[in-house]
Amino acid sequence: MTNLPRFEQMDLMYLGRELDPETGRTSQRPLLLKHKDLTTHAVILGMTGSGKTGLGIGLLEEAAIDGIPAIIIDPKGDMVNLCLGFPDLSPADFAPWIDDTAPHRQGLNREEAAQKTAATWRKGLAAWGQDGERIRMMRTRTECTVYTPGSTAGNPVSILDSLTAPDPEALKDNDLMGGLINPAVSSLLGLVGVKADPLKSREHILLSSILMHYWQNLEDLDLETLINAVIQPPMQRIGVFPLDTFYPRAQRLELAMRINAVIASPAFSSWTRGVPLDIDRFLYTTEGKPRHAIFSIAHLDDRQRMFFVTMLLNRLLGWMRRQEGSPTLRCLLYMDEIFGFFPPSAQPPAKKAMMMLLKQARAFGLGIVLSTQNPVDLDYRGLANIGTWFIGRLQTRQDQDRVLDGIKDEQEAFARTAIREMLAEMRGRTFLLSSIHRPEPVLFETRWALSYLRGPVSLQDIRRLVQANQSRDQDRQDRQPDQPLSSMSPDRPSRKRPILPPSLDQFFLPVPIPLESVTYRPWLTATARVRFFDQRRGIDLVRTIALWLQADSTLEQVDWSMATPCPIADHETRPEPLANACFLPVSRELSTRSGLTAARKALADHLYHGQRLELFRVRSLKLESRPGESRERFHYRLNALLAEKAKKETDKLLERYEKKQATLEERLQRALARVEKEKGDVKARGVDTALSFGVAIFGALFGRGRSVTGMNRAARGVRSTTRLIKEKADVRRAEEEVRRRQDALLRLQEELEEKLAAVKTKFSAAAHPEEPLILKPRRADVTDIRLFLLWDPVLDLPGQ
Repeated sequence: MTNLPRFEQMDLMYLGRELDPETGRTSQRPLLLKHKDLTTHAVILGMTGSGKTGLGIGLLEEAAIDGIPAIIIDPKGDMVNLCLGFPDLSPADFAPWIDDTAPHRQGLNREEAAQKTAATWRKGLAAWGQDGERIRMMRTRTECTVYTPGSTAGNPVSILDSLTAPDPEALKDNDLMGGLINPAVSSLLGLVGVKADPLKSREHILLSSILMHYWQNLEDLDLETLINAVIQPPMQRIGVFPLDTFYPRAQRLELAMRINAVIASPAFSSWTRGVPLDIDRFLYTTEGKPRHAIFSIAHLDDRQRMFFVTMLLNRLLGWMRRQEGSPTLRCLLYMDEIFGFFPPSAQPPAKKAMMMLLKQARAFGLGIVLSTQNPVDLDYRGLANIGTWFIGRLQTRQDQDRVLDGIKDEQEAFARTAIREMLAEMRGRTFLLSSIHRPEPVLFETRWALSYLRGPVSLQDIRRLVQANQSRDQDRQDRQPDQPLSSMSPDRPSRKRPILPPSLDQFFLPVPIPLESVTYRPWLTATARVRFFDQRRGIDLVRTIALWLQADSTLEQVDWSMATPCPIADHETRPEPLANACFLPVSRELSTRSGLTAARKALADHLYHGQRLELFRVRSLKLESRPGESRERFHYRLNALLAEKAKKETDKLLERYEKKQATLEERLQRALARVEKEKGDVKARGVDTALSFGVAIFGALFGRGRSVTGMNRAARGVRSTTRLIKEKADVRRAEEEVRRRQDALLRLQEELEEKLAAVKTKFSAAAHPEEPLILKPRRADVTDIRLFLLWDPVLDLPGQ
């Protein structure tokens, strides 16, 4: 595979290689970032051409390799490149994605351009110690799915259920509720062209009051319900004023019409289809595979972008507050080109949610990474909550001052003037990393991306990408065509209504369109309640069942296994048929009391034997899913638990090895001191490659402290020592001792790598497979059985 250490086994992200600040040359020492560092959030800054996209994609690639799910907001279309990773690195893989104009500019045809691109990628990866197997690892471990809200080019997203009530605990937090309601209402009003002040606008206050009413009653709200509530609000007063005084009905109707006009427009129809805004589903597939969910919004106008981003951030905020606290990195939120969404002075709807996420996400293991061209695009209060800065080329003094103010506490090794000059003269793909988790800033060059960076991906390209990866398209809802309420029967209708036992109640469904006459077909319909009870697990769940069977003369025997869920059991019905109605014959099985008794008993048996509460469990961890919990949500909890267990064992391991490393480092320093005593002042001119990796790995794992600077001194001394001491026997002995100490450090690194890999394997999802957990009802738990006949109007009988 690659010649890199297995960084993914150590929870380290390989982002590039360090630069010598004096010479500007790239060293062999890798730039590694610990997962946990991202829980204090990060920002990527740099003007156009600085390489922000490449760094952001590289960071997300490392997250994908390590199985860390991510929600990625992509306003420009660049982040879709994450889905263009080709493990085989063959020209045929690159060919469909070559820019149409590129071959002509190079004097090549498409096939030749594809061959050249594939060769370039193989060479670029090899220069950075990577190959196609690392790409395969990335694609195998994490699913990459592109969502296109407001479009069906990718995976569409439905927003009709985007006003789901938060959990009861959130209702107790007034600040949180204000942070959820105000942006949601502001973005919705902005979508319909109403610029509203939350404190003064009647529209904003009315909609906020409606949301608060429904949410306080733990009722979900969709846009259709909201429109009806605008016309007929569930409250009689707003503040001290009667409702109609504060906002007259005629004006409320006008607002409802404006909202409805947007929803009813053909352009809005694509917002009503697709997957719901379900964060668990975005983070994990049904099979438990981590997902990178890319929300491409480049095709939307500014109002639509703000509306969707606000909805998504608010949903993420509500989801986050329901999670258990965690010191480990569980998932990422990455937003590219955040300009306009988080400004320093204005208050767009998305800003409040983003600010709350930056302040609170750390406690829940949610890391946030923001990218923008200019630091002045970001609110300074938000920047105060960001612990890691990746700074590329910045030319304006205003941008440089904002950065210098942000990293002022980390400038012991870099003078302010030197940093300013550095930021103005940086070449592409070069960044200054300043982090609260590091003792000093460090310059580095980003590594070669595993994904093919073709530039912005259009809707047409996204459609082609989705079609080419149907096996990866797991979020399209499998909607079966609606089952017809009735199928055709050879029976002739009669105006004479069948005579049935009085104990069988009969109801008639309404006719959808006015008719002079109607023919009814009979359906045997049943409702019942099935209880699932397990005292040890704290489960007490009641499930309401509604089934129906076509009950005309074709039904010879009531077989409930052939029944289907009844979609209209709770719909409005009539106690009597329409005048001049005709009726199809009813099965003989239902014409006697004994037949109905047998049907009722058969239903009880069917529900007792057939109804199951299907849960999931991981026996080795004693972890079980909860009733109503989605499989994606269970997998999130499972991975979080595994991460916590792995962290505890890893921390113990690192604590033990840090002591060993410190001892070996001290011995190496003494050996170097003896060499220096023999040869005088030895100046470093290079670094041994193997020890460079050791320096980077130990420094990243152990963080701040003596290990980083001490190991740097050790690495600087090795090559110069082995080059300068050639003659004297005592110097040769000193050289051998240095080599032995160096080898001991490298063996320690390898040993630590193996043990960390073992921990990773021990607490991987594959080592703890899930299995079904089935709860069965008791016979006494099948109750409230009711049988009745539902007459369904038939509109297309032959001969009529």
